[in-house]
Formats: sequence, structure tokens, C-alpha cells
Amino acid sequence: MTHRPATAYEHEIRVSWGDCDPARIVYTGKLPAMALEAINGWWEEHLGDGWFQMEIDRNVGTPFVRLEMNFHSPVTPRHRLKCYVWPVKLGDTSIAFRVDGEQDGTLCFSFRSVSVFIVANEFKKRKTPQEMADLITPLLGPDWDT
Repeated sequence: MTHRPATAYEHEIRVSWGDCDPARIVYTGKLPAMALEAINGWWEEHLGDGWFQMEIDRNVGTPFVRLEMNFHSPVTPRHRLKCYVWPVKLGDTSIAFRVDGEQDGTLCFSFRSVSVFIVANEFKKRKTPQEMADLITPLLGPDWDT
């Protein structure tokens, strides 16, 4: 099992009744969206800008090329969903994030994403911006076991 680094960002989500399916747990399709919301929160916390501002103001996009998710325990509206986010890999043109979603101290899911850096208005791959590499590198933490 991967251990969460001390530098992981905590993003809290209020799970509501409307997020649930007839089985009274969060609809499976909502969980990746919650993990992505948490990654956007990581960018806002560390860079000062979320994806919208990165695209519009910095002309830097990070479209996804891979998403993976492991489910461990159902997510319900009983408790806040705490999503712990950290970068796990930084390449010349890509970044990978890990998100662990927990409720009441129980791991509910582990999520991993890989994005590439692009020049947003041209949708062309680019090298990781140096400012972002300098920010991300000291925050890299453990990846999940494969």
C-alpha cells in the first residue's frame, strides 16, 4: 500500500443525496469527477490558478491521456469526502497525479491520472513549463504499487 506524503493537498467535498444512485452510494461516474475537482484544487492551492486560468491566462493546457481508478469502499453522503492529492511523476511533457478519497478514515478510492502539457490555443504538446516544474518537483510523492 502506498503511503500518503506529508505534502499531500487535502480537498474536501460535501457529498449530497443528488450524487447517489438507487443503491444509496455515490454514482460511480461521479467519483472520477470528484477526483478531477480535487486535482483542480491542488493546482489552485499550489500554482494560484486552476485549469481555467491556466488555459486562458497562461496558455497552458493539461489534457488527460490516462485515468485509472481502484475502488475500495462505497462513498455515501454520511461523511465528507476528503481527497488527498499529490503529483507522483513529472516528465518532460507530462504530469501524473494520485488522489486518495477517504471518508471517516476509510480509503474509498485511489485515482491516478496522466496529463500532457500543451500550448492551449494551438493544442500542441509542449515541454513542462519551468515555473511549474520547479513547483511540482519538490512535491512529488509515492505512486501506487503496480
